[in-house]
Amino acid sequence: MSTSSPTPAPSVSDRPGSGAFVVAGRTLDPATGEAAFTYRLGDDEFTERLTLDPALLGGGIDADRLDGALDLVHLVMGTSYYKLAAPGRVVVERPVTAAQAAVAQAAYTDGLGEFAAVNRLPVPHRVAFDVEVRPAGPAPSPGTRGALLPVGGGKDSALALVVIPDGTALAVNPTGAQRDVARAAGVPLLEVRRRLDPLLAERTAQGGLNGHVPVTAINSAIATLVAVLGGHDPVVFANERSADEETLTVDGVSVNHQYSKSFAFERLFTAAAAELGTGYFSLTRQLSELATVAAVAALPLRADILSCNRSYTQRHLGGQAEQRWCLHCDKCLFTFLCFAVFLTPAEAEGVFGGNPLADPALADGFRRLWATEKPFDCVGERAESAAAMAHLAAGRSWGDAPVVRLLGAEAAAAAEVTGATVARFLPPRGEHGIPPRYLESLQRVLAGSRSAVA
Repeated sequence: MSTSSPTPAPSVSDRPGSGAFVVAGRTLDPATGEAAFTYRLGDDEFTERLTLDPALLGGGIDADRLDGALDLVHLVMGTSYYKLAAPGRVVVERPVTAAQAAVAQAAYTDGLGEFAAVNRLPVPHRVAFDVEVRPAGPAPSPGTRGALLPVGGGKDSALALVVIPDGTALAVNPTGAQRDVARAAGVPLLEVRRRLDPLLAERTAQGGLNGHVPVTAINSAIATLVAVLGGHDPVVFANERSADEETLTVDGVSVNHQYSKSFAFERLFTAAAAELGTGYFSLTRQLSELATVAAVAALPLRADILSCNRSYTQRHLGGQAEQRWCLHCDKCLFTFLCFAVFLTPAEAEGVFGGNPLADPALADGFRRLWATEKPFDCVGERAESAAAMAHLAAGRSWGDAPVVRLLGAEAAAAAEVTGATVARFLPPRGEHGIPPRYLESLQRVLAGSRSAVA
C-alpha cells in the first residue's frame, strides 16, 4: 500500500465562482424516448440526454417507480459536470429517498477520489448535500422479463452472458465490441444513447477540472432505469473482488479507481434499486480476475472480447477507427498477462492480435501491475499480477518470452511476500450478494471450464 501527499490545491470552497452544483430539472418524452437531465454550475446550465427505445415507454409503468429511476440517473450522472469546479456543496432540487442520497454521496466523494487526488484536491473528497429526504414507498413487484446485463465487451460481461443465456444485454453508446460479444453469446442487445452536453468539453478546454468519474455508478443507474421501463429483473453486473483493492493511499486515505465497482458501492446501490423493485448485484463478486479468465479462456467467444480503454475513444465510438487491443495500455497488459496463464503463445496471439510479452520495452508497464501505486485503470490485485508473471516464468510455454525473462524473478519475489500463487486465486471467496439460482449457474460454468493451468 502506498502513501502519497500531493501538494494541496486551494479548497474547493475557496475557488472563485465555484458556488454550488445544482441537480436541477429533468424531463422524459414518451414519444421520442428522450430523457433530459439538467444541471447548473455557476452561470452555466448543462443538459445531458439519454435516448431510449420508445417501445420501452409503451405504458403500464408505475409513475412513482419511473420517477425514482429517473432521480437515480439524474443524481449520479451529474458527476461529469460537477467535476469542472468540484464545489463543496451540491443542491438537489427534487426530494429523494435516503438510499438514493447515500448513493449520490458515495458517487461524489469516494467515486471521485481519483479525480481529487490527480487534481491535488483534499483527500478524502468531501461534499455537503443540500437535499430533502422523502420516505420510500412500498417496494413494487419485480419485473418478469428476466435479467438485464450491462456489457462492456470484455471478459467479465462475456462470462455473465454465458452464465445467464436467457438474459438481455444492455449497452450504453454501443460499439462493435459490445455488439460482437452479445452476438457471440446469442443474447439480444438493448441500446441506449448517452449525449453529454457539448458545453462540458468547452468548459474543460477553458481550464475546468477534468478526471475520472464513477462510470459504473452512472451505467448502473441507466441500467436500472431501463429495467424499470422494460420489466427486467435483476440488473446483473460482472465486477470482480479485485475492485475492492485500493489503487493508492493519500495521507492514509484509500483512493480506488474502481470504487463504483466495489462491494461497498454495490451494497449502497442495491438498497436504492430495491426501492424500485429491481434486484442489483455483481455475478463475479467472489472471483479474482484470474478465475474469470480461466473460465473465459475455455470458451469460443474468447476471440470476441475487447477490454482496451484506448479503443473506446470518440473516434472509435463514432466508427472512424477500428476497435482492437492496443497491447500497450495498462488494461491490455494486465488482461494479456492473465490470459497467458491459460493459453499457449499462439492461442494468446490469436485472441489479442499480438504478444506484448515479446517486447522488452513494455517491461516497466508490466512491472507497474504489482507496484506499490497501481495504474489508475481497471486492473487486478497486485499479488495476482505478480503471481501470474511468476507462474509464466516457471513454465515452459512462456519462460523464454523476453518480458518474462526480465521480470520473472522479481515477480516471484513479490508474490512470495504474500504467498500468492495462481492456484490460490482460482477458488471463489469473499462477500457477495448473488441470489442462489444465479450462483448455481455460475458454479456450473466454472466447473466446466479448464481446470489446469498452462
